[in-house]
Amino acid sequence: MSSAASHEPDSSTLPGAPAVLVATRSPGVLGAVAVAALVGWALNLLGGLRFPANAPVEWVYNAVLGLDFIAVAIACGIGCLLSISPRPVAQARVMPWAALVLALVAVVAWATTASGLFATATGGRGMYADDTWGVLLVQVPWVLGAVFGAYGYRRPPRPGHNLAALIAIGLWGLVAVGVVASALLYAAGLTD
Repeated sequence: MSSAASHEPDSSTLPGAPAVLVATRSPGVLGAVAVAALVGWALNLLGGLRFPANAPVEWVYNAVLGLDFIAVAIACGIGCLLSISPRPVAQARVMPWAALVLALVAVVAWATTASGLFATATGGRGMYADDTWGVLLVQVPWVLGAVFGAYGYRRPPRPGHNLAALIAIGLWGLVAVGVVASALLYAAGLTD
């Protein structure tokens, strides 16, 4: 048996399971999401450290959102490490779609409540608390959308499943960019 074949999923490890129902997780996708979450955490922290001293609500918002980034990094980082030596897992059937729904909930909540970020983008002066409170309301769906998307991405892919997982991860990233941008704009004194 060649070394390349030894890394392929083997249906014999799952009694009675046809080979098409056996897959492996992607350490690349899990690792990329973990690294993106760490970068988001670092930039969010960098912004938060420059918040005004008389802004306790904003400090709390920033700290909680930082914990969300850490949760994604830990969950996906552990998954990445465990996926380096792939073990067969069942094909993801529900996880990519659950990830997509959760990520859509988060992006809609963020987009409909981030009035401060949009005001700043159009030349006005927004507020950090306005930009981030919607994400705080749906932080569990936001975090789980990224984690479920990263874990739901499997090889070999099922039609549409990996696309749903990648879209969920992309939506998480869109909200993450908004959260980090809000923190950095507030730290720079461009928003209130």
